[in-house]
Amino acid sequence: MTLLIQAANIRHAHGGNQLFEDVSFEIHAGDRLALIGANGAGKSTLFRIMAKRVQPDGGTVTYRRGLGVGFLSQESSLDPALTLRDAVALAAGDPAALEAHLRHLELRMAEPLDDGELTGVMDDHASTLARLEAGGGYTPEAKGAGVLAGLRIPEARWQTPIGRLSGGEKKLVGLAQLLVTEPEVLLLDEPDNHLDLAAKAWLEAYVVAHPGAVAVISHDRYVIDRTVNRIFELEDGRIEAYPGNYSAYVDLKQHRLERAAQLHDLQERELKKLKASAEQLTQWARQNPKFAPRAENQRRKLAEGRERLEQTPPPVRYRRRIDLEFDAERGSTLVLEAKGLAKSFGTREVLKPFDLTIRQGEVVGLVGPNGAGKTTLFRMILGMEPPSAGTLRSGPSIVVGYYAQEQETLDPSQTPLDLVRKLKPLSEQQAISFLGSLLFDRHDALTQIANLSGGERARLQIGALILGGANFLLLDEPTNNLDIASTEVLEAALLDFTGSILTISHDRYFLDKLCTRTVELRGGGVRDYPGGFSFYQAHPEKGTVLTAGPIMPRQSAAKASKKAG
Repeated sequence: MTLLIQAANIRHAHGGNQLFEDVSFEIHAGDRLALIGANGAGKSTLFRIMAKRVQPDGGTVTYRRGLGVGFLSQESSLDPALTLRDAVALAAGDPAALEAHLRHLELRMAEPLDDGELTGVMDDHASTLARLEAGGGYTPEAKGAGVLAGLRIPEARWQTPIGRLSGGEKKLVGLAQLLVTEPEVLLLDEPDNHLDLAAKAWLEAYVVAHPGAVAVISHDRYVIDRTVNRIFELEDGRIEAYPGNYSAYVDLKQHRLERAAQLHDLQERELKKLKASAEQLTQWARQNPKFAPRAENQRRKLAEGRERLEQTPPPVRYRRRIDLEFDAERGSTLVLEAKGLAKSFGTREVLKPFDLTIRQGEVVGLVGPNGAGKTTLFRMILGMEPPSAGTLRSGPSIVVGYYAQEQETLDPSQTPLDLVRKLKPLSEQQAISFLGSLLFDRHDALTQIANLSGGERARLQIGALILGGANFLLLDEPTNNLDIASTEVLEAALLDFTGSILTISHDRYFLDKLCTRTVELRGGGVRDYPGGFSFYQAHPEKGTVLTAGPIMPRQSAAKASKKAG
């Protein structure tokens, strides 16, 4: 396969921390690789280096001549004045969009801008004019519309200015812009975070069919399993490459660590034998000088063996992870009951009247396309949104705990230490010890929540759930900001949880691991499936309709959703 990118001995530090040292790898045409590793390992930084956004501290990255590299970052840099549709058309090189953008830039030049702003506008104008005059970048408008539809961005939103979009919607627009430009190498940093299940499936098919190479950072094991043929693991500042998908990586890494541990043990045993032999020969040499050369030779071998062993430290088979244990008193048998529950916003009927009962110990996955009403249902359960019709009640002794996707339940002005001591009467040392189980050190514990990373805030929210003693958990995308290792710990803790769970998630591994029941919201209707995500996906026709009155048949609903896209 054609070599596209070659990195040699890359090293880089950030904020005083050495992220990686002597990292080397190659990317070839046809590669579909996932870059995995703990949060903070430097995955996004490595992508930015490959995308020429950041210069490494050392080493080199070389590219095939004329190679186009497209990079989707986690930060948006979109023009807030453009509409969603115009932003994608502009990226695709649509002549009408380019001309409209030129007119917009010319109007901006007449505004009172400082030198830096004016330079930026003029540079943008020059590059846009060059693209228009080149003419080779023309892409039919249908391509942009097809990508927007595939990502399940509703057509009603296409004329919305970028500045009025949510953070998740801006990420989708950035992804759409990148895909329509069709670079030979795609670097996708968590492209699936704001996609519903149908959009994830579309993106998976796109990645598999892409004619060049694709590298993706994702915490969704299902996405990785279905799309990649290589795994790069960034750990301890180095990259270890594995062939195959995520499931293959798990087995191969375990085998590699076991073999490395066996080899290290063998080297230690050989070193002990050398040491004993060298000591004995040295003792004999004191009595008989003819043994002196042999003793010296053994001492040299011993020194060489020690040096080799020091250069190859023992493999770390068990790394420190978050430590979670949910401890809640059992609530009533009836956890939640909805009778004729409905919700409308003006003339838009989000949820038609339906009945739903959740009982003690059930773990229910709540699925459906974006905008189907999943978060609205959560808000009604929490009393944050009144129903338009029907009743909703919790059983006696039910304590609800809520994990918010946007992390708005956390006070950004507090520190983690403040939050923990507010939730439970703990001494400072006890609170710091609890935070330590969530991988917060003392400095982190005293840092304002506003300054924590998304992954740190996610771990803190989970800690708040534990301290709250809830026996009914409402989890809205709980794995979005967690690395894979932390997600696996969360899954294990929730499997041991004795209460009930209702969870919104687009993480199909997570849903399959935990849920024994799936409730789908689609087109205003509600269906109940007696199984996890795989059962729901394989048997869409086997859902029990919970909605009172007629709703669209399941197959037709799916087709309508795809068409509306």
